[in-house]
Amino acid sequence: MGVESMVVAGRDAWLKAYADGDSRQFGLGILDAIARGLDIGALRPPPHPGGGEAKQIEARRLAELGAQGVRVPRVLGEGASTLLLSNLGDTFAAQLRAADGDAARIDALTSAVIDAIADAHARGAYFGQPLPRNITLDESGRVGFIDFEEDPLEVMSLPQAQARDWLMFAFGMAKYYDGRTDALADMLSRVMRREPEVAAHAGRVGRLKGFAQRIGWLGRSARHVAHSILVVRAATLLPMLLVAAVLWDWLEDGEIELLRMMF
Repeated sequence: MGVESMVVAGRDAWLKAYADGDSRQFGLGILDAIARGLDIGALRPPPHPGGGEAKQIEARRLAELGAQGVRVPRVLGEGASTLLLSNLGDTFAAQLRAADGDAARIDALTSAVIDAIADAHARGAYFGQPLPRNITLDESGRVGFIDFEEDPLEVMSLPQAQARDWLMFAFGMAKYYDGRTDALADMLSRVMRREPEVAAHAGRVGRLKGFAQRIGWLGRSARHVAHSILVVRAATLLPMLLVAAVLWDWLEDGEIELLRMMF
């Protein structure tokens, strides 16, 4: 996949070209088998098509999300395996880097994005990969979302897909909350208590708690994976108390690096 910046009718736009299919099919198949075995449906990887099929999925998902009131790029034009998309502004990742460790600024930005994800979920929407690089914030503070060439609903239910959103978000945010994971967990808990079924699915990642506690010493990337698991586990504590049937699921240990394989 390649993305090129350009100007169309005096406005910034992006030309997105979709490469051939994903070469990670074997690894994704292993991940799918592991997620099934541990009954963590939200971690099942959706198919990663390429070329025209990926373009069609993204165009469809942009139309669906736009109809649900979610801020996404407009399709300005298209080719056999390209889309011309409107520009929504700077990425969330760029603004987090610009905050340069300012905790108050990072928390304000993160809270706004969490609220936008929760609002979209309430409208029946889901994303797939709401990582900081796939989220935008314009000068007015409006939150937008980009990058939809896969569809999680091909392999999971809507509540599982929304749970996957929170898992992916926590993974993407881990490096910005190194040493302050409690702050991120508190913000996630505030919104996830309104999504008890989604929280139940997200809470199943607690099966990997033992694994998370054992890999932090392996380096920065491993620590981010560990933090994302523990953050989601902490954030889902209160909602999980409301869903007693899965209370014990997230008390189990796991030793397989699932989240890391998703990237």
